[in-house]
Amino acid sequence: MMGSKFTERWAVKLFYSTLTRLDENLELYGDLATDWSANDNVDEWTFTIRDDATFHHNGETVTASDVAATFNTVYSEDVGSPGAGTMGDIDTVEAVDETTVRFTLSSPNADLPKLVAKGWGAIVPEEIVTDQERRQDLGTQEFGSGPFELEEFEAGNHVMGVAYDDYYGEDDDGNSRPYVDRVTARTIPEGSSLVRALNNNEIDIIWEPPTDQWSSLQDSDGVETQRVPAGNIVNFIMDVSVEPWSDERVREAVKLAIDREAIIENVLGGLGEPAQDTPIAPSYEFFHDLEDRPPERDVERAKELLAEAGYPNGFDLGDDFDLTFYTSNDPPERPDSAVMIQGQLQEIGITFDIEQVSYDRYINDVWTKAPCYMGMYGMRISGANFMKLLLHSEGGWNGESHFSNQEFDDAIDKANASTDSEERAEAMATAQEVVSNQGPYAIPYYDDQIGASNDYVEQYNVSPLTYLFYADEIALSGDAPTVSN
Repeated sequence: MMGSKFTERWAVKLFYSTLTRLDENLELYGDLATDWSANDNVDEWTFTIRDDATFHHNGETVTASDVAATFNTVYSEDVGSPGAGTMGDIDTVEAVDETTVRFTLSSPNADLPKLVAKGWGAIVPEEIVTDQERRQDLGTQEFGSGPFELEEFEAGNHVMGVAYDDYYGEDDDGNSRPYVDRVTARTIPEGSSLVRALNNNEIDIIWEPPTDQWSSLQDSDGVETQRVPAGNIVNFIMDVSVEPWSDERVREAVKLAIDREAIIENVLGGLGEPAQDTPIAPSYEFFHDLEDRPPERDVERAKELLAEAGYPNGFDLGDDFDLTFYTSNDPPERPDSAVMIQGQLQEIGITFDIEQVSYDRYINDVWTKAPCYMGMYGMRISGANFMKLLLHSEGGWNGESHFSNQEFDDAIDKANASTDSEERAEAMATAQEVVSNQGPYAIPYYDDQIGASNDYVEQYNVSPLTYLFYADEIALSGDAPTVSN
């Protein structure tokens, strides 16, 4: 029920508990869950949850029934949540007793304990999540058991939380979390205003600073910057069920025509690396370094491929195929990348106009519906699950490209089902090779995740996963100017 603004999405981690968490090194640890295990086929998982977590709004204990109700609602066809499928192929979730919950999957998934750390796995009380009318309140109120309680909320502007006195969280030394009494997430759209606010100690942390402010942040006194390789992508989507994208030679021509280094420099300010035309970046566990990928830019070879496909003079998407190329206008990396690719493809004779739409229209009318557009995805917890969602012939988001390849399907199924690391790595290598060479995406870059904070901020670590930001684990030193506020 959260809005499309990043402030609201970030706030889920303030107010709600999940079964598990991942640290900045993507290592798994428990949140509500104290233990978990699977059967031999990894299509049934059992979690034991703690008995001392309580909901803010009524003080009642979080039970396995609340966990089951949350996941069953997210995966209900009647509800239609965008979170369905994002945490694996969950069939049913049942409460065995007050503190034991069992997940039954329709296909094996060795990464389920990681996937339930996602925001879609935020546990909501059974009486709220199962009531269609009360469920609407989740857009403006919170009913969580996390480290902070909602104090103030203005959509698209700011959200404020205060420490929940009965929060169960402790660090390894037995100290209670959160370490701060109050946290406010503010939306400050203009980049230089963000930097100025940090330099003036009006804010403590900039979460996801604009790339064009990176140099200013590095030059700021008393500011610490962090940069880690990540896996956020934009993807030029070519639906293989329609012409001209149905011809693999055309898709390869597009990939060869893109000047990746130029896009990285001009769109990201150099904060990224060339991509292999698969969603799996080096920061993923089972990344495979493919030979001759990403391809070196080769305009002449791209023209040859177009000629072999029957387009010696190129084509115009609108005039020749009645196709419109869309991009959301937010965040700016998406339209900026689209404009640069548009200019680069003109060199091989592929022309098109770009229609920019709002993010909400993009989600409702373009995503998984239009035959060509500029997509954008943040790095996911599980590369195998992400690839299955997007590119498996039965994947939940396959409507984006209608890509279908049996070798890929078999490899991804094996990668999800196996518990053997070597076997998973081999399967993921096969899947990446197929997608890179035959797939429906031209992906120019994998970006870096960056962060900035004042030097009085302690225990703040940037994660390659954008939304794994746990404010209850961050501390301020005694000389922080915000301590007394």
